[in-house]
Amino acid sequence: MRRLSEREAGFTIVEVLVASVLLVIGAFTTFALLSAANRNTDRAKQTQVALNMAQQELEALRSLTNEELALTATPPHSGDPLDPDYRVSSSGTFAVVREPRSSYRKLVVNEGPIEGESEETVKGGVVVPSESFESGDVSGTVHRYVLWRNDDPCGSSCPTSQDFKQIVVAIKLDTPGNQAGERGYVEAQSDFVDPTDSSENDPAPDSEGNLVTAQQFFLTDTPCGEGGETERAEIASDHLLHNTLGTCASGLQTGTTVGAPDALLLGGPPDPAPEDPTSPVLHDYSDDTYLEPTPDTDKGVQIRKDDTSGCHYTPAGATNPESQVHRWVTDPMEADFKMTEKATLEFYTRTLNDELYTGTVCVYLFKRSEAGSPPEATDTQLTNKVGSTGYWTYTPEKNEYWPRFEWKKVRLTMTFNGAPYTIPKDDRLGVALSVERSNTPADAIPIMYDHPNYPTRIEVDTSTPIEGS
Repeated sequence: MRRLSEREAGFTIVEVLVASVLLVIGAFTTFALLSAANRNTDRAKQTQVALNMAQQELEALRSLTNEELALTATPPHSGDPLDPDYRVSSSGTFAVVREPRSSYRKLVVNEGPIEGESEETVKGGVVVPSESFESGDVSGTVHRYVLWRNDDPCGSSCPTSQDFKQIVVAIKLDTPGNQAGERGYVEAQSDFVDPTDSSENDPAPDSEGNLVTAQQFFLTDTPCGEGGETERAEIASDHLLHNTLGTCASGLQTGTTVGAPDALLLGGPPDPAPEDPTSPVLHDYSDDTYLEPTPDTDKGVQIRKDDTSGCHYTPAGATNPESQVHRWVTDPMEADFKMTEKATLEFYTRTLNDELYTGTVCVYLFKRSEAGSPPEATDTQLTNKVGSTGYWTYTPEKNEYWPRFEWKKVRLTMTFNGAPYTIPKDDRLGVALSVERSNTPADAIPIMYDHPNYPTRIEVDTSTPIEGS
């Protein structure tokens, strides 16, 4: 019998076993990757459903009258940190700040006297604290909270701690059987600024008797479009500072070339993973070498202080003026937009490298019209009702040090002359920020926005809210 040569020899049993093991490992790896991809797709779908539902709930609640906007009962406290009711206290308050729980505000329930009033009661509340829902194959619970808020800048003319109402909607999703661990929740918040009903005993909010509500515009990191609707661009990485000193037709520009202002959009920044507080990551919106502190820890946009004392809508500096004023504008108004005397800016800020220093931010509201070819912008600044300046300032109370160690939310309420003030059809509403030099010893002040954890926004009292917003 002929002996087989080495070339003619087949696989040994050991080789077959090794190959089989490798094949099995490869198959398991492939199936695991496919399974993870499917789970991620499902999770993204569920998150989008939750975000859409939260916005829809906000709009539904904002459409109620002031009298109706009250809870039918106080929500019970939950011991589960992943349950929104975990933020409800036994004393009937709710933690506005989610983590760590803080900034507790009294819940508005349809019983009991209003603070500062002897006979008036909150009647007719129709807001059910929570209820389950199903949307296709997505299910969960809608949690609703209505809170009393104090308007600090209003001063003695608003003597109680119940000046206006705030709405918080949280969507807690059920955990699907193919996912491990309990899901977190998404939430959305909005102020409801005294939309007084027009009874004969109450003054009409405007000269025509129309109700007043607060229209939200969110500050974004996306340059405004020349016409039509601006679509928010996903923030993928750190980038150079946007030059916002031009017109929307200028397009995205960096450095000293004048470019489009960033956009004020109706929708808030999306959260792709609400159960993960570290996602999305924070990015640096002003990654220019001359704006980098040592050590390089800055995020958001750095706004350099002006070269001279005071507030200047047009930068006074000759070197990199684009870093001394940052501007945002809305898309062209589809109809006349009537502003009824008050707007509130809510923004997030902290010091560079958490250093200790004071600071003052200047805020400008303006109407913009663009005409010509190429378009030229004509900006008309609204004037502060107190002092008739073309700006408002935010300085921590008693000139305390600027916030450190965390991004802190601060609010500035602005009342303006000439109300009601109309932004005509096809014109834009704008807001701009700069840093006052004399009270700011640091080089710059960082501002964070366009992030689901830090949704910097401006709310404008209006009797002509934008349809579908």
